[in-house]
Amino acid sequence: MKRIILLIMLPSIMFGQTNFNLELIGSYEWPTTEGSDIWGWVDPSNESEYALVGLNNGFACVDVSDPANPIQKFFISDINSTWRDVKTWGNYAYVTTEADAGLLIVDLSDMTGATYWHVSVFTNPSNGSSVEFTAAHNLFIDENGICYIFGASSASGGNPSGGAIFLDVAANAIAPAYLGEWDDQYIHDGMVRGDTMYAGCIYAGELFIVDVSNKNNPSTLGTTSTPNAFTHNAWVSNNGDFVFTTDETSDAYLAAYDITNCSNIQEVDRIQSNPGSLSIPHNAHVDGNFLITSYYRDGTTVHDITYPNNMIQVAYYDSYSGSGNGFDGCWGTYPFLPSGNIISSEINSSSNQSAQLMIYERSFAQACYIEGNITDASNGNNLSGASIEILNTVLLNNSSSNLLGEYFSGTANAATYDVVFSKPGYLNDTLSANLDNGIITVLDVALQPLVSFNAGGMVVDISGNGISSVEIVIFNTDFTFNTTTDLNGNYTVNNMYEGNYEIIAGQWGYVTKCGNEYISPSTISTITLEEGYYDDFTFDFNWTVNGVASVGMWERGLSEGTNNQGQDFNPDGDVNNDCMDFAYVTGLTAGGQTGSNDVDDANTILTSPIFDLSSNQTHYLSYYSWFSNGGGGWGGGSPAADSLTVLISNGSTTVILETMTANSPDMGQWNSRSYDLGQYIALTSTMQLVIETADWDVLGGHWVEGGFDKFSITNAPNNITDISNQEKGKLIKIIDVLGREVVNTKNSPLLYIYENGSVEKKILIK
Repeated sequence: MKRIILLIMLPSIMFGQTNFNLELIGSYEWPTTEGSDIWGWVDPSNESEYALVGLNNGFACVDVSDPANPIQKFFISDINSTWRDVKTWGNYAYVTTEADAGLLIVDLSDMTGATYWHVSVFTNPSNGSSVEFTAAHNLFIDENGICYIFGASSASGGNPSGGAIFLDVAANAIAPAYLGEWDDQYIHDGMVRGDTMYAGCIYAGELFIVDVSNKNNPSTLGTTSTPNAFTHNAWVSNNGDFVFTTDETSDAYLAAYDITNCSNIQEVDRIQSNPGSLSIPHNAHVDGNFLITSYYRDGTTVHDITYPNNMIQVAYYDSYSGSGNGFDGCWGTYPFLPSGNIISSEINSSSNQSAQLMIYERSFAQACYIEGNITDASNGNNLSGASIEILNTVLLNNSSSNLLGEYFSGTANAATYDVVFSKPGYLNDTLSANLDNGIITVLDVALQPLVSFNAGGMVVDISGNGISSVEIVIFNTDFTFNTTTDLNGNYTVNNMYEGNYEIIAGQWGYVTKCGNEYISPSTISTITLEEGYYDDFTFDFNWTVNGVASVGMWERGLSEGTNNQGQDFNPDGDVNNDCMDFAYVTGLTAGGQTGSNDVDDANTILTSPIFDLSSNQTHYLSYYSWFSNGGGGWGGGSPAADSLTVLISNGSTTVILETMTANSPDMGQWNSRSYDLGQYIALTSTMQLVIETADWDVLGGHWVEGGFDKFSITNAPNNITDISNQEKGKLIKIIDVLGREVVNTKNSPLLYIYENGSVEKKILIK
């Protein structure tokens, strides 16, 4: 039965500690390169333990038998590549890379590192057929000595298509025979046990389970989509009944699937290690009752999977001080050494950008489990969607009840805990539970329903007149109500429950108002709106979007941030201190990947509704803008030199107010702007604001991201930009009030644009 568990870590706890139930007992550093994947090997002659580490510039073997004093035994230089993956068979290590180096085979019985081969062509001895690959993303070697090469390609551009190639390393370790392949999908990573392949088909966003008993004719047994549709890695449980997957994208889940019937695969649980941090899971391995996972910026995590429908985090070591969705920090982890030590590889450390090997000692045990049934106290009906929170833990598990009212949860360490049960429309109930490691505690609860009522109020102008068609949203953590005022300004909300609510009311032509109020059956609210223009995009006031960009058009909503090497591109949320978390952004979702869903191939234009500024008074425009530009020069394209332009129109004339470029010093952040509009353009009853950005380089393409928020028109100045006191830099060009570039200035208003993106208005007299 499918159930969702979210693991919540309080930010003050998560970022204040680096580890929980996992101790760092040794490390080794490569200061001049970055790291990739890791595997382990034990010398059968003396039981010494080794870490086999992929590096950008080659392959390293490190003796970790004494964790406090790891010793590199040898290093093999190889073609530089970000991706290098390692597995073993007998006394041999097999290394793939996405550089054109073929398959590196290393004889580990020679600890000088002098005995190795690069092999690119593999022949089938039974029929003489062969396959060549020079680059591959990953590999796995099963218990029968069959090596599965994933995501392979040939320098000549020929076969295979990037599925799986089957090589026999058991028969000949240094000259493996080609047995066949499976090419239905590109495989990014996978593993095999008992002639069944579990493949992470990343671009399909699916787990494929494939029968590979006949290497000449493998067949797909079943498929399933994974939660974030970017399936990277899969690992089967020891009993073969469950598979666990990762999606290599921001804020993705670890997921568990019941595969006892491969034609009907069922998800049974999913969990996030650090939800909301944007961190990206990478590789997960099943080690008995535990799932050991590498997270790029969250380090090494451990989840108890004794009950796959109730995954519980029991340990972590956050090895990277930064956070977010970057591809830094931990690449891989290996939990299978006889000592029980866990070894992990770091792409780079947060302090000096060097590759590192980390050696951890286990301090975790089986989790403490709690489960039960939640019902309605008034009628005994099962309650689905009720929340369960275990208080006073470092790692807080928030779970919810399923359709039968059942819940499953737990925590890492034994103690007596308060457990809060809640559901919208019911009174919270807090019960005490004594939880022990490895023990299931059953705790049932009946929740008392609240009494609903109808609430209402009125929206008026400053003269007390009712305003019709005002949009209103009333919400708290449990409920959201949307309504609109009638012709007399009255509104009604049915079936509310008593409590504190945020209330936001707005309409074009008025200043949106937001606040907090306790609403009870006796509450009659009156909301007063002032005339004016304000939009923080809580409501849709009919801004229009035009342009012909293939992706990255302006969108209203909650933005997902991206960054590249410390430079923010897509904004991570809107401007602070407004009513809601919405803004207009060029492509709201990016999957955590810089350049994904940004503006491509052409322009996107955001235009405001018409606003009337014909009254004989001063009008100040204020807003926040965002622009990021970079990533140019690849594929024959030009260096990034795009812009975001804000223009004001009165129906017949259009004037540029702001132009931001890749050279602007305030690129990649929200910037407050304010203008006395009467100094730029004649004010009319048909004013509109226009915001345009574009990526015109269709050959190479650039990263182009824009944002716009908190628009307002007031009759008083609000942080008017003082260009004259800024470091403006070189003058780029001069334009007139119609946006035309001029050389010979006349006695008329002109806009001077500088290299830092500043715009200065002048009247020159000659």
